[in-house]
Amino acid sequence: MSRQHIPLKDITVGTKGWIAKVIVEAKGMPRSLQRSPVKYQRMILRDFAGTKVQATIFESDIDKFSDVLTLYKTYYISNVVVKKIPPQHRIANNDYQWHINSKTVVEEVTEEYSSISVPPYNFVPFSKFSKYINSDVFVDVIGVVIDAHPTREIPTVNGPQRIQELLLVDQQLIPKILTMWDQFIENECSAIVKNIKNKPIIAAYRIRIVSFNGGSMSTKGSSTFVINPDIPEATRLKSWCVDNKAELEQLTFKKSYVGSSSSAIKAPASHEIIEVKDIQSLEEKQTTFWLQAKISIPHLNQKYWYMACNKCYRRTNIDYKQTFDCVHCAEKQARAMPRCLLEVQLSDKTGALIATLFGENAEKFICCSAETLMQNSTETEMKTAKLSTLITNSKMKCNSLYDAFLCFAHSPLELS
Repeated sequence: MSRQHIPLKDITVGTKGWIAKVIVEAKGMPRSLQRSPVKYQRMILRDFAGTKVQATIFESDIDKFSDVLTLYKTYYISNVVVKKIPPQHRIANNDYQWHINSKTVVEEVTEEYSSISVPPYNFVPFSKFSKYINSDVFVDVIGVVIDAHPTREIPTVNGPQRIQELLLVDQQLIPKILTMWDQFIENECSAIVKNIKNKPIIAAYRIRIVSFNGGSMSTKGSSTFVINPDIPEATRLKSWCVDNKAELEQLTFKKSYVGSSSSAIKAPASHEIIEVKDIQSLEEKQTTFWLQAKISIPHLNQKYWYMACNKCYRRTNIDYKQTFDCVHCAEKQARAMPRCLLEVQLSDKTGALIATLFGENAEKFICCSAETLMQNSTETEMKTAKLSTLITNSKMKCNSLYDAFLCFAHSPLELS
């Protein structure tokens, strides 16, 4: 039967004897705190007015509620612990958070009295990722998982960490990499990989878009996933998969995207590749393009690295490996690390132009890490003789033209 309830906006630390009516909008899998073995499970609840609140269950209480608080179902909830939440930990637009424990009362609302509909989602198309690259805005995405790369370990400033990369496509057949970090591998990623042959649909919430490969996806601690969600967007995408089964199979079999197993930029058709002379005539709104060119280092007397925030890669004056609060990305435990910066010349039969290589691409081209460059120079001065020695030892000859190099460039020309 219907029960009296109050809206979420009226529930604060001092509110007494209340009952709320909410739908479970998002629900993450159980995981451990970053520096503690304590387990928790986080979810987002929403009321009929659209107000949201984040709720967390800890330790043994997780098992108690494992068969209730199901995604997209509606519940009456009362007797929870309400606390203020610091802005840096806030994932819902609400000053308060809920702690659900063994004393919390949860009652499922029958369909007859359920007046809260499944929430509408604003999924970002893969073609729009460039707008969000390295920004502090998290996005929601939906896609088909067509491939999974093996788990591997990579070095980070916080020590070695494990990642697993999934290849997703959307209805425009645009392939993009989703990098799953740490506990997401054991939980969500494991479930996805077990179902990979069926090409599962995943809805990913609060995902960060990074610059790798012109815009790829990366998990954050607050990210949540739903495999084959029961929402209209997933139904349409599943139907599209059936209609385009041959194209998806061909994309998976041929792996027709540029580079190694960790690349996800779809190989361009010949008509998509332009020449140097045509760059100036591009429409102003076109910010990316394909260019097939030879790369050379026009001069050795240049800057090769800068000290940067390890999260957003913006320049900083903080000393090497020191932690700080980054004013650009709001990261509270950012660390100052060198990042490679290299000015190169791109040339083809129609002309030449100057471009800038950043980060991993610059390190691969020069065959030298940013830390090695830093150790043999200052941020503003590199001895030519010393650099020549470093490069020679890496079996690369300065000022020599490389073989044809197919690059996906941004305007202005910054290859990151």
